[in-house]
Amino acid sequence: MEAISGSAFTALLRQADVSQAGFARLSGVSPRQVNKWCRDRAAVPRWATMLAIALQELSVETLTILYDELTTARSKAS
Repeated sequence: MEAISGSAFTALLRQADVSQAGFARLSGVSPRQVNKWCRDRAAVPRWATMLAIALQELSVETLTILYDELTTARSKAS
């Protein structure tokens, strides 16, 4: 998978109904960094593209629940 353009990344976020600030909160990067990706000031990392694609199919709430379940299961296994 090649890096996508900022406009393509912006379109993915729009299709997922996620704001730049929301994506930043979800992914743990700064809103400024997400804005740089959207304006082609920095390359969009592969993981960010993959997360934006996943958000088209799964809501932020669903991803949060899945994450919480995974971390709970891992802590019980330790």
